[in-house]
Amino acid sequence: MTTAIGRILFVCSGNTCRSPMAQALWAVKGTGVAAESAGVHAWPGQPATREAVQAVRAYGASLEAHRSRGLDQVTADPDLVLTMTAGQARAVAAARPEWAGRVHPLTAYVGETGDIPDPIGQGDAAYRDLARELWRLLDRLAARLAADNHGSRPPPGPFSG
Repeated sequence: MTTAIGRILFVCSGNTCRSPMAQALWAVKGTGVAAESAGVHAWPGQPATREAVQAVRAYGASLEAHRSRGLDQVTADPDLVLTMTAGQARAVAAARPEWAGRVHPLTAYVGETGDIPDPIGQGDAAYRDLARELWRLLDRLAARLAADNHGSRPPPGPFSG
């Protein structure tokens, strides 16, 4: 029996750029699937970067209230964990082995290759480019979840140990 995906966890390094941007943009898409974010090396309580806040605002999303958190602060088990890089997927699987079978790099999960680069320190244009890329990838994610037996649990991830 499969379980519908009801909660996604987006993960990046510090949880101030990529994963909170993905979470905020996902919320705007209105898929009905909840999303959270965390970082493998997050310093808890940090706001999203100014550039991230501005980049998602163009899509009607908000990061004004976002505060970073680490994997150890995630209390509800996600049905699907999507990372920005393959290295982060390995780190999540090592840190939270109970999630290992649900961990995928976002790009791989939607049938693409490569990591989503960290825009930190690269200015507004890099964040706008990132928002545009995340928006595109999240469209593919929504389509995949809809096609996968109406949102059933994905097959075990490549980081299931």
